[in-house]
Order: sequence, then structure tokens, then C-alpha cells
Amino acid sequence: MINENALRDALVALATQCKTQQDLLSHVMDEVAALRETVRGLDPTFSDVLDVQRKNQSNVAIRRIANQLIDDLIRRLKDEVVT
Repeated sequence: MINENALRDALVALATQCKTQQDLLSHVMDEVAALRETVRGLDPTFSDVLDVQRKNQSNVAIRRIANQLIDDLIRRLKDEVVT
């Protein structure tokens, strides 16, 4: 069984981390959008080049592993196996 204080501490830490990641993601997305629009204004072929680069820079394997680790953690938490 999970200790209530430990569970509360873990939930607060997770919520805090989630907020930090959301702030960081928002900042990064703003920067990426600004850079994309800047380059698009400088190079009319930018959209075509970007499409090619997106296909070549796939991180599917990394995302799959990260998602699997998080899914495993969620399953363990739901099953109350965490000690």
C-alpha cells in the first residue's frame, strides 16, 4: 500500500514538473514559430525543404520508448504496485 504522505508528495512533484514542462514547451514552440516565419520570409523554398527535413528527422523510436516507460509507470500506479 502507498503511504498517503508519500503519494501526496509524489503528486505535488509530478504536478510541479508538469507545469515546468508546459512552460518550457510553450516557450520553445514560440521560438520555433518565430524562427520558422523568419526563415519562410527569407527563403521562398523553405516550406519544401522543411517537409523533406521533417521526413528525415523522425524520432519515432525515441518517442515510442519514452511513451512505453511512462505507460509502464501509469500501469504500476494504477495497480498500486509502487512501494
